[in-house]
Amino acid sequence: MRPDPAVNPWSVSPVTFQRGGPAIVPRCHAPLARVLPYRRAAGQQPPPVRDAPDYRQVGWQVILGNRGLGDTLLALALARALAEGTGEKELHYEGPRPRLMRRCQLPMTASLQPGPHIVRAGRRPGLAVPAVPEEPPAWLDILDEENAEVHAALPMRYYLAAEQALSTRLPADRAPAPAFSSAEREQPCHVVFVAATSWPGRKDYGADGFAAIARALEALRPAPWRFTLITSGDGDRVPCDGIVVLPGPDAADCLDVFASAAVVIGNDTGLTHLAALTRRPDGTGPQVIGLYSRHAHNKWTTGTSRHHAAATAFSRMLALADRCPVRDQIDDAAWAESAGIAALSAAGIAAFACQVAGWQC
Repeated sequence: MRPDPAVNPWSVSPVTFQRGGPAIVPRCHAPLARVLPYRRAAGQQPPPVRDAPDYRQVGWQVILGNRGLGDTLLALALARALAEGTGEKELHYEGPRPRLMRRCQLPMTASLQPGPHIVRAGRRPGLAVPAVPEEPPAWLDILDEENAEVHAALPMRYYLAAEQALSTRLPADRAPAPAFSSAEREQPCHVVFVAATSWPGRKDYGADGFAAIARALEALRPAPWRFTLITSGDGDRVPCDGIVVLPGPDAADCLDVFASAAVVIGNDTGLTHLAALTRRPDGTGPQVIGLYSRHAHNKWTTGTSRHHAAATAFSRMLALADRCPVRDQIDDAAWAESAGIAALSAAGIAAFACQVAGWQC
């Protein structure tokens, strides 16, 4: 559904609840982004790049680096793009997460190695292509005189940058990060909370906050609720009765927990992104709500139609201006309450969860 052009998104609300899926907006209201030099949606090809390396001849390896889980998962879209663009069928992952990568639907073998995450084409080293999340811009695909599609999710940023480097139109229209398989099936009314985070002081909604969401859901809708809370490690107290706490599980083990959930609500962190990439045997997955405070909600997302956002005003400003607090050295603390994750109310998040899950609340 196309948005009402009379609604100006530059009027930043204290809290934004944004459903996942394609972002087609009036051009006058588009966020700041780089315009693609070709009409992608109209079937045009990217222009040729002078003196571009022949990735098919020299081979390639995507250096995913030593960053967190979320950076690694979203950057797998770059490996997918290069594999599709070069016709490479034999991929190999080496790094600290082979158990997880063996469940990735990007066809590849995996081995445990110290050091950075790397995806290679074949067994030869090839040209090193680093995945640096601060580098690829958001892209606008001009659809017509009035509208544009915004490609702001980090996986699509990588994918479109690779498409232009290869001078080849790639097949994915959006959300190219590869999925991860689980044999589990959905358990109705199972809600999983992800309290793990790389920055507890700035990005953690907290065990008490997630417990408040659980109570708000119970107040909104009588149901046989089941709640699970995934935390960073030992020593986490149970915030209230009726919530099962999983302290510090391995990411590979979380896949089946996510697949069993109807809804996952979590901090803006790697496990929440993994939940949005979890795929059940029937091709479905849980509805996922990421809680965004100090990063752009439209960038740090898988871009799938079931990956939604509850975002502070500061997160929304970053999204509109395509700014990065790391690259641009922006201290979110200077924006006080507009950047604090506490601005996202438990009642508002619970009501939004009912909407995305299709529950009558």
